[in-house]
Amino acid sequence: MATTFNQSTTYAGKVAGGYIRQAFLANDSLQHVTVRENVEYKEVVRKLVDDVTFEAPTCNFTDSGTVTTSERILTLQQFQVQRSVCKREFLDDWSPKPVQDGDMNVDFNEALIQNMLAGISARNEVVLWQGVSSTTEYNGYATLFETVGSGVNMVSTPVAITKANVNSKIEALIDACPLKVRRATERPKIYVASNVAEMYRRAQADAGNGYFFQSGQAINMTWIGTYEIVECPGMPDNMMTMAQKSNLWFGTNTISQWNEVFTLDMKKLDGSNNVRYGATFFAGAQFGFGNEISAYIV
Repeated sequence: MATTFNQSTTYAGKVAGGYIRQAFLANDSLQHVTVRENVEYKEVVRKLVDDVTFEAPTCNFTDSGTVTTSERILTLQQFQVQRSVCKREFLDDWSPKPVQDGDMNVDFNEALIQNMLAGISARNEVVLWQGVSSTTEYNGYATLFETVGSGVNMVSTPVAITKANVNSKIEALIDACPLKVRRATERPKIYVASNVAEMYRRAQADAGNGYFFQSGQAINMTWIGTYEIVECPGMPDNMMTMAQKSNLWFGTNTISQWNEVFTLDMKKLDGSNNVRYGATFFAGAQFGFGNEISAYIV
């Protein structure tokens, strides 16, 4: 869709909303974790455990059992992506007439915005799992799981996943996840790296499940029809985890902040032929009950 670029325009309306929403949702793993919006820097997420026991009946009210509360903190970090391009670079491409007239090419503007949003999504997919807190990353799940005191049930002696061992290693992951979680009303998911998903599909094909040959990734993967297997492109190779969706959190301030890509034509400000593009957003990851998560990290 053609867009008129003035001196300064923030694309936060209907068109940009469509771009960023698609890019945000293309961050594959976000479809399978709990997205917490409207977090103002930090959010204290309280956890409650009520150990229900039956008691013998009495005439009086007699309290019993144990109610335990604890909390975890989801902390956001702010990040930005900025680009600067010179309009003269497009005199030979991208329909040069607008550039000759002193304007930026509309097609290029739209293409660059979409590429920026796609790049933000792809990068966030990786940081969500592999990030280590710094000025350019927040702590991803792999880092959080391996933090001392996390309580996550780690599969011992993990090795690289192959077609020959993928089934047994998934079984080890399942066995490490507490039975009460596996049988909960909210069934946990098995999150796997792309190379693990590939080995699983090949193992299924070798076992005679020929529909994997015909449909490939179109087939919804499950473990014996009980647990959904989710491929997470941002996971490091050979990683797997089993958790409930409600126990894995991704936090941001507002989705609308991910919706804003500004453009600034510098000609009227400093006389140059440069156009600047920028996006600013908040992000962070956290989990709830570590003892209700199992993880396989090589």
